[in-house]
Amino acid sequence: MTYLNAMYLAVALEEESSLFSADQLGGYAVTALFTVINVFITYLIIKKLLFKPILGIMKNRQDQINNSLEEAQKAAEEAKKHEEESKKAIDDARIEASEILETSRENAETQAEIIKEKANDDASDIISRAENDSKRIKKVALEEMKDQISDLAVEIAGKVIGDVVSESKLKQISDKYTDEVLENEVNKIG
Repeated sequence: MTYLNAMYLAVALEEESSLFSADQLGGYAVTALFTVINVFITYLIIKKLLFKPILGIMKNRQDQINNSLEEAQKAAEEAKKHEEESKKAIDDARIEASEILETSRENAETQAEIIKEKANDDASDIISRAENDSKRIKKVALEEMKDQISDLAVEIAGKVIGDVVSESKLKQISDKYTDEVLENEVNKIG
């Protein structure tokens, strides 16, 4: 075959090339290989430049969220603990307040009893002093009456009897009888 014939064959073959011919499939393979290499290189570049920072940001954000959740949980536990302590403090305060009220009530009752007893004692003292004063005044009045009655009796007896009995003797007799009469009268009254 000659060179020309080979040329014609080549041209004829070129003209007969189809989508699935060997030369076309070879071109597809090379294109596919370059595409795979380009995708791989692009993947590495994107992974290096984009995925790692995004994943780092996402990891930091996840860590912040986890820390926030832990802090919130701790805060909730602390709040619950403080609530329980507050309830206990309120209960203790109520118990203490009721004890204080009870103690105050008992103290008030004790004070009232002491005041009543003192008032009764004071009243008894006043009554006792009044009775003593009354007895003393009565005694003084009786002594004065006795003296006046004795003087009056001596004077009357002196006028009636005259000079027969001495004045001192009359005074003695009068005092004796006056004392007896007054004693009887005082005993009837007292």
